[in-house]
Amino acid sequence: MPVKSSKKLVMGIIVSVALIIAAGAAWYFTKGKQHDASHVEEVKVEAPKTPIFVPLEMFTVNLQRESTDQYLQLGLSLKVFEADYEAKIKLNQPEIRSKILQLLTTKTATELLSAEGKSKLVKEIITLGNSVIGIVEAPLPPAIAAASQVAAAPVEAPAHAAEAASAPVPNPATPAPAAKKGIVDVLFTSFIIQ
Repeated sequence: MPVKSSKKLVMGIIVSVALIIAAGAAWYFTKGKQHDASHVEEVKVEAPKTPIFVPLEMFTVNLQRESTDQYLQLGLSLKVFEADYEAKIKLNQPEIRSKILQLLTTKTATELLSAEGKSKLVKEIITLGNSVIGIVEAPLPPAIAAASQVAAAPVEAPAHAAEAASAPVPNPATPAPAAKKGIVDVLFTSFIIQ
């Protein structure tokens, strides 16, 4: 056999082997990956729930007197993620509004004008609202607790009512225990102090 023929034969074998390897690699990267992917468990990603906003009627309250009489006109909506909580809020709206009104009358204009004051108010409203709809057993804010204790005290024992009103009350500004359970946020739609 001539040398040129044997070189062509060796080159042909090398090219053939290279083509077979390339074809095998192409099959693996196209068909083989699809086969492997079919054995992988699908992870279900839960789509984020759509928030539900429950608007409350406008609040107008006199604030605690500082130098002059001032009042607050406040519009707000409560944010929830479950229709059940929306129904509970609507069912208990008179009680929720009453507790928010009591809370607002304990505030001063100076307290509410700061960003920290507004944030604290949001947390207090969340706690009050969630306690009404049965999400958390939260203590009432100190001023509301004092007012409730004074109102519940017998008329003939005013000294006892004063002691009860001055008793320390735990911090009410604890948010709901679990995210997206009950009322998760309060959004101010109007906030006017005059």
